[in-house]
Amino acid sequence: MTDIDPTTSSDAPRIRGLTLVLYWFSITLGFLLPWVMQIAVDVWHRQQSVAAFFDGLYLRVFGPESGQLWLSLLSAAPFVIYAVFALLHLGTAPRRGADVTRRRRLALMLALATMIAVSVWGHYAILTARGSTAGVGFLFLPFYVGFAMAVGYGAGRGMARYRYR
Repeated sequence: MTDIDPTTSSDAPRIRGLTLVLYWFSITLGFLLPWVMQIAVDVWHRQQSVAAFFDGLYLRVFGPESGQLWLSLLSAAPFVIYAVFALLHLGTAPRRGADVTRRRRLALMLALATMIAVSVWGHYAILTARGSTAGVGFLFLPFYVGFAMAVGYGAGRGMARYRYR
């Protein structure tokens, strides 16, 4: 029997590539998701044109309504935490073997999917609410998304444990 070093296996470069894609995709998505949701709500729910959104974009970023930029930074926080977690967690997986790599990859993908679902739902619910204090929900949304990340990761690890036995 020969021992194969998992760090030099053919899957290691692919896993490193996936790790970097997950890292940058999650950070970019976390920052851009509030903008995409704002455009989607303005176009489909409020019947506003996309051109009208971009006409007021300068005021949303630099004007008295500059909350959109701060909202993007606040919404990106759990996605940045996920990115660092994925980088550290999946980056060491090839050294531990193919089974561990598959389990961690499935868990991280499910965690990202639950984070995206909760974030999209939260942004849509807050942006379409009629209450005057609905914007306060943006302060709590990163905590909900972070909790969804933990639940999704745990569920993914549980599913992978039974799937890859």
